[in-house]
Amino acid sequence: MRIWVVSLAVLGALLLAAPANAYDEAGRPWPGPRIVYFVDAREQAKEVEAGARQWNKLRLGVRFSRTMSPSKAQVRIRYGSRGCGGAAIVGYPGRRFQSEVRLGRGCGDSLTFLTVVHELGHVLGLGHERRRCARMNASADYGTGTPDRCGRRPLSYWLANPLLGDDVAGARALYD
Repeated sequence: MRIWVVSLAVLGALLLAAPANAYDEAGRPWPGPRIVYFVDAREQAKEVEAGARQWNKLRLGVRFSRTMSPSKAQVRIRYGSRGCGGAAIVGYPGRRFQSEVRLGRGCGDSLTFLTVVHELGHVLGLGHERRRCARMNASADYGTGTPDRCGRRPLSYWLANPLLGDDVAGARALYD
């Protein structure tokens, strides 16, 4: 029979410790109050604006703002790569470089919106979530929009709830 001796201080720390955050701060936060973006493809501008609004609702101290001039943009959003997915530079790339987001043509509008939300999370500086359910998971089901590590739900659920607690916690950690 083993007897474990644990001090009250250690026991208290174990019982009262908050769960570890799972989000991944993978890039530098943007320095200014605005992240100015330009959308190359007009057919997806509505989904990009809706994705930017999701992050702007959080009032992080930095906001996405659209410009009609590519030369004034800090982030250029391009549409047209193959498949249904996207890619983005993670975090603030520095003053000399224009950041970029690429969106795939293989998605419908709803999945493009969810992809935009994910890719703009990268632009903010978030990496892929590997431990819990989040929009920032590395991949999602292209039928329902359900991110990895999340219980399967219909697309309508994810459209109404594109950002989850872990996504919000990560963004707030970077900007609040």
